Amino acid sequence: MGLEDSLEKALLRDRFIKEDLKKIVVEGVDVDGVYVKEVVEKGFSGALILDVGTGTAHIPLEIVKRSKWLRVVALDLSSASVEIAKKNVEAANYVKNIFIIRADGYNLPFRDICFTEVTIRLAPHSIRETYRVLKTGGWYILRACGKYNCWKEVHEMFGERALPFTTAEWWKTSIGRLERLAWYGFKDVHEISFLVRRYYTLDQITKEMMFNPIVKDFNEEKDRFKLKELERRFETEKGIRITGYPLILLGKK
Repeated sequence: MGLEDSLEKALLRDRFIKEDLKKIVVEGVDVDGVYVKEVVEKGFSGALILDVGTGTAHIPLEIVKRSKWLRVVALDLSSASVEIAKKNVEAANYVKNIFIIRADGYNLPFRDICFTEVTIRLAPHSIRETYRVLKTGGWYILRACGKYNCWKEVHEMFGERALPFTTAEWWKTSIGRLERLAWYGFKDVHEISFLVRRYYTLDQITKEMMFNPIVKDFNEEKDRFKLKELERRFETEKGIRITGYPLILLGKK
């Protein structure tokens, strides 16, 4: 999310979230549920939230379903994702709570000190920019992944072609994650970490690789052997096991 997508890729992501995601067997905490809960609990009546790299707006929709007094400005760089996000918001009758715009997470088109929270789910962004637009006392909440990009078994199969978020420019640092947020000026910095195992069909894994940055230059046909080997090595009664170490990072301005 947050990068320019084709309409085909954006539609595939949207359908996957609506149709396939709920079919995946999960062992462990519902991390996105915890993430949304943190966002809602740190808001208040009339709070204005900025969601960076919103994709097709599924997280903002979950936020306002739980707290209809919250307002969300949801942005994404992908015009295709923005188009679908607007349709999703209109269909859910939340047009008064959620405002969709196309913008860059590295260059936020807002004045200083105007948002109660800035939320990001696995999207490229500028920490400096998020700090700039936050009000004093406002929260930065990042849903991220630790090592292996939450796809440990895929890393074992694809090696250097696997793309952990730790290689992304917005994530790389010579100091620790929490120390980095403190360096930018955030206080009360802390991290919630998880161990989650998900069980996919091979078709579900293939679909997600087609729209998420999991494997560099992924091609279903060219990578068929590795996909079948992934299935052979990690197939269980519940499905193909994928182990992840997701994180939620929080800091207060």
